[in-house]
Amino acid sequence: MFKLFSVMNARLWWRSLQGLEIAAILFYGLFILLIAGQFTGVLVLLLFTDDIETAQAFYPWITEEIQYFVHLLFVNILWFNQIFFTKINRLKISENRKLLTFGMTVRKLSVYLNIAGFLHPINALFHFFWILYAGFLSETYMQFATGILLVIANYALIYSLKWRFRIFTAEKFKQVGAIVSTFVLFFILIALYLDVTPYVGSMEEAAALFTGWLIYTPGYLFYYVFGEMQNTAAALVIVTVLVIVLITATVDMIKNTKMALLTPVQNTNHTVQTGQLALFIKWLGHEGGKYFYSVWNHKYSKVQLMITYVFVVPYIIFLGDTSYIIGVFLTLLPIIFLLVMLTNMFGFENREILLSLQFPVRTETVVRQRVQAAILVCLGGSSIVFILVPVFIDGFTEMIQVHLGILCIVLVFLHYILKSSIQNYKKIEEVSVMSVSNPVLPASITFIAVFIVMILGIGTFIFFESILYYHIAFLIAVNLVLFISFKRKLSRIEQPFIQKVIPKLWNEL
Repeated sequence: MFKLFSVMNARLWWRSLQGLEIAAILFYGLFILLIAGQFTGVLVLLLFTDDIETAQAFYPWITEEIQYFVHLLFVNILWFNQIFFTKINRLKISENRKLLTFGMTVRKLSVYLNIAGFLHPINALFHFFWILYAGFLSETYMQFATGILLVIANYALIYSLKWRFRIFTAEKFKQVGAIVSTFVLFFILIALYLDVTPYVGSMEEAAALFTGWLIYTPGYLFYYVFGEMQNTAAALVIVTVLVIVLITATVDMIKNTKMALLTPVQNTNHTVQTGQLALFIKWLGHEGGKYFYSVWNHKYSKVQLMITYVFVVPYIIFLGDTSYIIGVFLTLLPIIFLLVMLTNMFGFENREILLSLQFPVRTETVVRQRVQAAILVCLGGSSIVFILVPVFIDGFTEMIQVHLGILCIVLVFLHYILKSSIQNYKKIEEVSVMSVSNPVLPASITFIAVFIVMILGIGTFIFFESILYYHIAFLIAVNLVLFISFKRKLSRIEQPFIQKVIPKLWNEL
C-alpha cells in the first residue's frame, strides 16, 4: 500500500511540476542571494564564529553582546517564517481518497499524508536549517538529540495550530479581517512616528535595548536547547514536555486528516445580496458579473487580497527609501489583483460555464466578459496606486515615469497571465479541513510575477535626469505597443479556450 501511495502521489506531483517553475525558483533564489551577499556573510560570521577577536579583525563593531543579540534575532525570524510558510495542504485529498477503495485503512492513509507533509521540500528546508544550526551550536549529544526532538515537535505544533486557524478564519473571515486590518493600521501609524534610526545605525544600542526582551520569545527556546542547556534535570523536563506536545499534536493531525478523507466535497451556496455589490455585478455583464461573484465569494481570494494591504503597503513605508523599491512595491498592488482574478478564470464554476455554452451565448462573449471584468476589478482595487505615488515620489515628471512604469509592467504581466489562464486551469473546490484555502496560484506564476516586477523595475523606476523626457517617451511608446498587442491577443482568446479548457471542464464533472 505504501508503494501505491508513493507512486500515485509522485506521478501527481510530476504532472504538476513545470520546468519554468524550477527555473524561476532557482533564479529568484540566486537573485536574492546576490543582493544579500554581504549581509549573508556577516550573518554567517556572527552566528558560527567562536573567536570574537578574529571576527573583530574583519568587523571591529562585533562584540559578544551583539553576537548573542543576532543569535536571538535569527532564531525568532526563522521561527516566524516557518509559521507563515509551513505547508499544511500538500497532497490532493480528492485523489488520495481513491486509495481507500483499494483497501487502505483511513488511519494508515492519514499517517502517510502527514509524513509526506513533513517531508515536503519547503517544510524539509526549515528542518534542515534548524538541524544545521543545532549542529553548529550544540556541544553535547544531549543538546543535539533534544534539539531534533524540538524541531519535530515544533513542526507538529505549527501544523496543528495553523490548520485550526485556517478553519477559524474560514468561518469568521470578516471578524479576523477587521482585527488584522486594525492591527496593521495601528502598527503603520506607530512606525511613522517611531524613530528607529539610532538602533539601525548602532548594533550596540539595538542589542542593549532588545536582548532583554528577546529571551521571552519562542525562538529563545531553540537557542537555549541547542547551545545553553547543560543541566540534566532541565533536559528531562524539556524532553517530557516536548514528547507530550508531539504526541498530542500528532494525534490531532491524524484525527483531522481522517475527517477530511471521510468528508465528501461540499458545495457552498451563496445568495446574491442587494445593494451596491449587486449593481456592480450587473454592470460587469452577465458572464463577467457571474465570474466576479464566484471569485468574490471564495475565501481564498479574500485572503489574497487582504495580504495586498496587510503586507505590501507597510513594506512601502518601511523600505521605501529609493524610487526602485517604491515602484516595485506599488506595482505589486495591481499584480496581486491580476493574480487573483486572472490566474484561473475557469475553475470557480465550471458547470455554469458549460451551461452558458449550451445556451445561445457566444463563446467569445463568455471569455472576453470574464477578462474584462477581471481587468475592471483590478483597476478599481489598485486605484490606491494613483494616491500613493504622489505621497512617495517627489517631482511631477518622476511621478509620470513611475505611473508609466507601473502600467508597462502590468501590461507585460497581462500578456503572460492571459496565457496562464488557459494553461493553468484547475477546478477550485472547497473540501473540508484538508484544504480550507485552496492554493489556486501555482508557484511558477507567483515567482514569474515577482521576477517580471523586479527585472523590469530596473529599467522603469530608476531616474536618469539627463534623459528623463526620452525615458518617458520610450515608456509611452512601449505601453501603446503592448496595449495594441494585448487587444489583438484578447480578440483570439476563445480559440485556445475551446481547444484546451472545454475538454478539461467536461472531464472535471
